[in-house]
Amino acid sequence: MIWALAPNSNRYLCINPADLRFFWDRFDGRLLSEGWETPEYTLLNKSKKVADFTSWQITKTLLVTERAKREISNLCGRDVEFLQFGTVKNKLLFALNVLRVEDILDVGRSDFMAGSGLVMRAAFKNVRHEKLPPLFKISPAGISDIYVSKAFGEMLVATKLSGAILRDPAKNPFQQIINREELNDFPGLEGSVRLAS
Repeated sequence: MIWALAPNSNRYLCINPADLRFFWDRFDGRLLSEGWETPEYTLLNKSKKVADFTSWQITKTLLVTERAKREISNLCGRDVEFLQFGTVKNKLLFALNVLRVEDILDVGRSDFMAGSGLVMRAAFKNVRHEKLPPLFKISPAGISDIYVSKAFGEMLVATKLSGAILRDPAKNPFQQIINREELNDFPGLEGSVRLAS
């Protein structure tokens, strides 16, 4: 199975980008280290803890702690780049730039947000799931969410890294939120998300 990686933005501190246009031509599978500078941002939910996976730009990337960086590096090697972001509440954070792109999206059976190209409900071509890398983006959707295979989920459970949700990409996340459904779909992963009633 394939899961979409998302941050638990209700339970932990969030970092809000000052300008969403910054992401228009970034975090699409290309290296960003040359000339990298941290863009302006503000903090949300300031009284909450900084998670190992921190919300920054939900659809394209997120921020990770040094601990998460180490675990992801061990699992994913050169399929990911980490860009130093800054220190928040004494935790050094890195922007997660996923470099591995897989051509597995079944465009005809997937649903997209009108006018944006965002994948709202993903359907995949017939692929051997054991052949998938732990962490990847999909093409041809250049503004892709981050997807993971079982190996990444098992790493999250084993290391108890905080703040990550693995949701079923076949479900529309906005509809799940409206229906107050749990977003996390990986067994054993902490931090299931339900909106307060």
